Amino acid sequence: TVNIKKDYSIARSVSFGSFIGMKDGQAKGLYLTQFFQIPDSLKQAIELRFKNLKAPFISEMGKRSNGGEFAISLSTFTPRKRLPKTVRLTFREVEPNSGSDLQKPAELFFKKNLEMDRHLSNEENKNFWNAISSRDREMLSGLIQGRFSGPVDSVTLTVNNRRYIANFIKEDVRFPFAPVRGHMMGIDGAGRDVLARVLYGLRTSLTFGLMLVAFSVAMGIIAGALQGYYGGILDITGQRFIEIWSALPFLYIMILMGSIYGRSFSLLLFIYGLFNWIGISYYIRAEFLRLRKQPFVESAKCMGISNYKIIFKHILPNAMVPVITFFPFSLVGAIGALAALDYLGFGLPPPTPSWGELIFQAQQYRWAWWLILYPSMVLFIVMLLGVFIGEGVRNAYDPKQYSRLE
Repeated sequence: TVNIKKDYSIARSVSFGSFIGMKDGQAKGLYLTQFFQIPDSLKQAIELRFKNLKAPFISEMGKRSNGGEFAISLSTFTPRKRLPKTVRLTFREVEPNSGSDLQKPAELFFKKNLEMDRHLSNEENKNFWNAISSRDREMLSGLIQGRFSGPVDSVTLTVNNRRYIANFIKEDVRFPFAPVRGHMMGIDGAGRDVLARVLYGLRTSLTFGLMLVAFSVAMGIIAGALQGYYGGILDITGQRFIEIWSALPFLYIMILMGSIYGRSFSLLLFIYGLFNWIGISYYIRAEFLRLRKQPFVESAKCMGISNYKIIFKHILPNAMVPVITFFPFSLVGAIGALAALDYLGFGLPPPTPSWGELIFQAQQYRWAWWLILYPSMVLFIVMLLGVFIGEGVRNAYDPKQYSRLE
């Protein structure tokens, strides 16, 4: 392994001398580019890590001056609190005619009680551990236990007639981390407290839902009131426009606008609001069509009151029952839609706290049960409370209980 700085100078190396024909101590301070030509893809991966950006595992092939092949690999990188000063590269020899061009190095994860972590160690690496002789396993177990208390030197061992170098790296915390004292809901994949993100996600969801419903209700009331009050050509034209508008694919438009202008809270609110008003406009239109022939409206017209005052001061207050009734249900729908869009990757930009983004992380780390349990539970409770409130409002304004004799 080699730890390099941003200018590709070697800060530290372990068992690297065989690749360059020097001792490990002599390589310090030299530049890696003096010995190898680094591929562009590997340079980009190194640059991402120095910028503290998330980067996947990458491995590239290279050749030494004597013609021997080797592999250079970078492990998966997760952003940290501070910019990294060095980046670690792993060099390993590749046997010719081995049947495969490249193999990933085996990574085994052990707990302090020497029990292998089943979640982090895949099945292939577990089989590799079983292929090691019992004597070497006993030696490695002792070194693993010693690494928890202090540094341990690398060792060389032979497995299946192949020579391996075992390096011991201690990880104090590996994200995501299970719930512990001080982090009741655990830590997510970027080292952030899940409880804090759930609470901030609640604020984001309620803010988005309330603003979206307010915008949609205002648009729906205006469109439905004009169609229902005037009727005729205006009503027919408006209905045909709404039918065409509702046929447009919202998700595709959201993807297109997000790729052009970038994802943002205001863009998502605006695009979603352009489609969310259609439902409420139908109910307002039906109420205005029913109420415009009522005697109190005819009396207002005979008194010479303007159409504006008749619409907004006489008819609208009597047509607000469907608006009030459907408001909680619309809010629940907006919260659920935001979580779904964030889960699909078309919602709010990172690192905005969102329940959908936490649930998406749970898909990546399937063993991290707290990432799926707590956000899903909070989302379920909030949506259930919204439905209960909506049912209560609907029952309060239900005209059937006043239209029958008891």
